[in-house]
Amino acid sequence: MKIYIDVVFFINFMFDLLLLISVGLERKIVAKLRRLFLGALLGSFSIFFLFLPLNSFTLFLLKALISICMVIASFGLPNKQYLWNNLKSLYGSSIILGGLMYVLNIQFSYKQEGLLFFHDGTSINLIIIMIASPILFYLYFKQRKRKKKEENYLHKVEITYNNQTTSFQGYLDTGNTITDPYKKRPIIIIHDQKNTPPIEKSILVPYGTVGHRGLLRCIIPQTLKIDEKEMTQRKYLIGFSEEEINLNGASCILPSYYLEEE
Repeated sequence: MKIYIDVVFFINFMFDLLLLISVGLERKIVAKLRRLFLGALLGSFSIFFLFLPLNSFTLFLLKALISICMVIASFGLPNKQYLWNNLKSLYGSSIILGGLMYVLNIQFSYKQEGLLFFHDGTSINLIIIMIASPILFYLYFKQRKRKKKEENYLHKVEITYNNQTTSFQGYLDTGNTITDPYKKRPIIIIHDQKNTPPIEKSILVPYGTVGHRGLLRCIIPQTLKIDEKEMTQRKYLIGFSEEEINLNGASCILPSYYLEEE
């Protein structure tokens, strides 16, 4: 029996790469392509364990260790729960893809004579790679493009008020055109129940949304920085929302007027 190491290595590398891309798509993680390649390369080296005199349990432990290294290399390690969720996704995708390969190999790569099965040389693995690769790469780059577009709307915001500096992840909302009726100052909206100013010390700004109108309590910040840049060209107000804010992970809403600052 002849084994072509380069072909086996390439097939394993491509399947590991497709698995890692599947994990990223499922978990909505946009990893850099070079990190995915590195993770797939680490996974591909596991085939060399088959040529070592290892028992089944040791082989299982080594493969589990390789899987952890693959996930960390591809997606990082911010915390244990993040790693665990990525590993579950990796093994879930492996089970689905492995089951699909098994069924297709039985159906198309083997000939049956009674109770005996003979491999006829058809490489279903390569066919699966040729079909799945363009689809998954298309979905990966589409998600990456969407993520980059979203990141263009996210900004780091530092606000100092009541002699305290608080950091927020700000989301640039082009639909937020609220200004105070006195000096036309744009308003950055945050949610901070502990430091919401009393009504007698607030600048009250009327606002309206679909089905709701009210008065927004606002203050003049002592300092305001967006992406480490201090805002001095235009004066802003800080409006305190009664409802929690969560827009693509952001906890603060920037007004459309910030586009002029950029």
